[in-house]
Amino acid sequence: MNAKARQALKVIQACVASGRYRVLAHFTRRMDQRGLFWPDIACVIFSPSDVQDDSMDDFGRPKWKVTGKTSDGLRLEIICAMDRNKQGNLTVFITVYWK
Repeated sequence: MNAKARQALKVIQACVASGRYRVLAHFTRRMDQRGLFWPDIACVIFSPSDVQDDSMDDFGRPKWKVTGKTSDGLRLEIICAMDRNKQGNLTVFITVYWK
């Protein structure tokens, strides 16, 4: 994980910790299809094995792949975008899938 990825991870983690995130309907559907719950997502976000730049999303926001394992050892990849609003940084969760 390079310095840019470490900084992005810090922002994502701070957003999740402070409730400054948005979960898209697509992300929720993918969680349901895979039998995942928010603690599975949080486990990957707060203890990732890797974070990679995934260029930009359709709205020009920086997009990141966060890879890691859930507490029961399932390997996931989470795609999220970095955004901002009046209150500051905001993480947008786009999709999640098995890695």
